[in-house]
Amino acid sequence: MYRRLLAEEFGLSLMRDPEERWLWVRGHHVRMDEWLPQGDVLGTVILVHGGGGNGRILAPAAEPIVELGWRVLAPDLPGYGLTETAPDYDWNYAEWPSVVAEIANGQAGPVVLMGLSMGGLTAFFAAQQSAHVSGAIATTLLDLSDPEIFSLAARWRWLGHLSRFSMMAMPRLFDRVRMPLSLTTPLKAMSSSRAMQRYFADDPLIGASSKPARFFRTAHQYRVQTWQLDCPLLLVHPGADTWTPTALSKMVYDRIKAKKQFVELSNGSHLPVEQPAYQELIVAVDKFLRSILGRDQA
Repeated sequence: MYRRLLAEEFGLSLMRDPEERWLWVRGHHVRMDEWLPQGDVLGTVILVHGGGGNGRILAPAAEPIVELGWRVLAPDLPGYGLTETAPDYDWNYAEWPSVVAEIANGQAGPVVLMGLSMGGLTAFFAAQQSAHVSGAIATTLLDLSDPEIFSLAARWRWLGHLSRFSMMAMPRLFDRVRMPLSLTTPLKAMSSSRAMQRYFADDPLIGASSKPARFFRTAHQYRVQTWQLDCPLLLVHPGADTWTPTALSKMVYDRIKAKKQFVELSNGSHLPVEQPAYQELIVAVDKFLRSILGRDQA
């Protein structure tokens, strides 16, 4: 269904089928997709999904990267997709960057993390934890620890305000509430296509799933000691993202101390598969990956 919508709505015909892999990481049985290029492998790109998705919906980003000669992994992070969580997993968001960092540590050769949506900052946090990461790419940098941004990221601002009040006033009760993703997140902003919007809302692993509110509380309360990043960073932001406008990501981007580059796409929704944004994304990622390998002559 997803592939058909990509082809019919956006003209993106994905030609490669990934291999499904299972990997034990920090006690979780992590399901992930793996794409392998033909010929020599230049390195590994790990795709990091956000709080409204899973690894498989990042296939549009994977295929062009594989064609550039990079191996691509797209894991389902704990609590999402088909990954089987560790028995003691308590829905703490802090586990996400730790899982991504451990996956990165297990790869040979250069490793680049690429996060979309909430995965952008997850990739940043993971890169801070792993000395094996050579670069980080984000389509958005959504800092949910900022109270105003947390409220803006909710489907309705009043829901964000109510959630933050409940987190502070009655955290134990709040943690036990299961929240449907279609209610808590503005999934319509994921795509400019109404058919794709309905798909995200109805998919049993996306909008039709529910998550304990504790996950969102711990994401809101996650703090870093420093905004320093020791590897290069590329922020390549969709120009028509109504969920996370460019200005919100730039607020975070400006805090980060790293060798960094910002590119704003001509258009593109939260999942930027519209043209020309999609092609511009590929070009920007290609140039960044070449620079990681020391092949950028620009």
